[in-house]
Amino acid sequence: MPKRTIFFDDNQDTTLGGRVCQAREAAGMTVGQVISRLGVRKATYLAWEADRSEPRANKLVALAGILNVSPTYLLSGLGRATPQPPKHQQIIDELRLDIEQLEQTLKAANKTLSRIKSQAKKVK
Repeated sequence: MPKRTIFFDDNQDTTLGGRVCQAREAAGMTVGQVISRLGVRKATYLAWEADRSEPRANKLVALAGILNVSPTYLLSGLGRATPQPPKHQQIIDELRLDIEQLEQTLKAANKTLSRIKSQAKKVK
């Protein structure tokens, strides 16, 4: 667990609203998606993110569940924070890109091979 002090430098998650906003963005959700699942007005939710008000306990727990973080993290910055994309997902994405590039190379090689075979038949 990270050690937090009053001298903590990261301003991005030093407030409830900052952590809510950060968790929403990390979850890849829009404000509209969150308020639709949470059942609150947009102005209410935006006030939470702007630190003009705070959610009641039941809404905080529901919000934490929607954003896949712990309520403790939203309140204090401690606990289960915003999940990072799994390392294996990055590897899978890179492999998919490599496969696409290999497929394109293979298609080009097959075209070249067909052209060479065609020319070889003409020479005979």
